[in-house]
Amino acid sequence: MKETVVVLAISTKKERGWIKVSTLNDCWSDLGMHFDKSKFGAVFSAPGLYEVEVVNNASFGQNAQYEVTQVRKIGTFEELIEMAKIK
Repeated sequence: MKETVVVLAISTKKERGWIKVSTLNDCWSDLGMHFDKSKFGAVFSAPGLYEVEVVNNASFGQNAQYEVTQVRKIGTFEELIEMAKIK
């Protein structure tokens, strides 16, 4: 499933990375997602807008356990603010 999300916080303290996100549409809300630090640690550089592909690794009846499988950085908040100033 591919979604555009607002990454609010990033943690790389544990074995797997974790992001706190808010989605930009009606299907989700405020949630967390794990990611592979070796693959995506450099991409999740700062809070901002990202396009992510995720899978839900939860078994039937469990709470959702989202794992990022692909990511594309649209822009950090700092980058987006600078772009808005240029226009």
